[in-house]
Amino acid sequence: MSFFFMLLYYRLTFHHKEPVKYYFIFALSTLVSAVFFGAFGALVNSENNLAALSISNRLTIIGAMFTLVLSLHFYLAFYQYKAPTFLKWCYVICGIFSMLTAVPSAYFLDNAFYQTSKYYTGLKYGPLFELWGIWILVLGSYCVYVLFRVFVRQRSRFKNSNTVLLLLVTNAIWLFTGISDTLTGIEVVDLPPLTWIGSFLVTSSIAWVLVLDIDGLYEERRMLNNQLMYDHLTHAFSRSYLEVKLAETTNLMTRGEINQMALCIFDIDNFKTINDKYGHASGDILLKSITEIVKENIRPSDCVARLGGDEFVILLSDNHTSQNGPSIVERIRKQIALQVFTIDDRAFSATCSFGIVCIDSAIPHTEDPAHDLLSAADEALYAAKNKGKDMVSAVKLRLNH
Repeated sequence: MSFFFMLLYYRLTFHHKEPVKYYFIFALSTLVSAVFFGAFGALVNSENNLAALSISNRLTIIGAMFTLVLSLHFYLAFYQYKAPTFLKWCYVICGIFSMLTAVPSAYFLDNAFYQTSKYYTGLKYGPLFELWGIWILVLGSYCVYVLFRVFVRQRSRFKNSNTVLLLLVTNAIWLFTGISDTLTGIEVVDLPPLTWIGSFLVTSSIAWVLVLDIDGLYEERRMLNNQLMYDHLTHAFSRSYLEVKLAETTNLMTRGEINQMALCIFDIDNFKTINDKYGHASGDILLKSITEIVKENIRPSDCVARLGGDEFVILLSDNHTSQNGPSIVERIRKQIALQVFTIDDRAFSATCSFGIVCIDSAIPHTEDPAHDLLSAADEALYAAKNKGKDMVSAVKLRLNH
């Protein structure tokens, strides 16, 4: 799990420029948890091997401390909860206890057997070990406190608080199991080792929260792509997407992978008059209705995009539709002209003028072939306007090398 989230951190940070430092923190946390679980398992099964007991006991104590403080660090970073000074002191105190743990001492942990419960044997401890136990409880309690504050903040802002609640519950369980093991260690109660259960639940819960976070990142990118790809009003393709699609189509023609295409620019005749007479809301509905009419008459491989205002572009790159481009556009023109648009009990008609350019030969390597095609279609549109509107003006463009 640590390697997996370290790889995710690397990919998201360096390849996709996502600010996900908390992935790195969790990767460290899972690595330390792995050390803690391994050492805890060795501790429980070390029996009368003093060397194994000493090493595993000390690794368990250090692992438990840093698993807690890294989890706290994760919560503060992930939920943007400010406690930087306290966090620094947490690392300092854990570092001091780690140095005390590494050196055998009658004041903390000595290299001597000590039956802490009927379930497992530990090392003989001194008064500083009891202080360490209190410190662990402080860390665990502060984790619960931070998550509770975050939960209240999320609820007050009407944000999803289910994941915070999950972490709050699992950390409360972790705190309870930690208290149980601490009381067992100082011979207040005699219970089997339970801390590993709480630690496992917390690690699994954080992993699940990060999976949901990845899903959220994907959803944000999908929504952003939709905003860039589609016009928000008509749901036709956006101008940005048209530029990409047109460049792609011209490249296919340049390479000889397709041998024909058609590009049409059209706008609504007297659109300003319609807006002034019936209102801008009616104009918006008209734009949506015309977009739907166009979509019904072209294939999925073709596209209709909104350039802006009442101006649209139809790109026909399918072999069949591009070959019959003028007749398809004429059919669209007739449907729009015959359509009666009803908005708020008001009925009115509208017409459109179309300029279409058809290409049935290879496109040369000009400086900007896409711009040249749009200019040619725009000139055809002006010709349709000058001839009286509500008509299709078609030109065939033959470009030779």
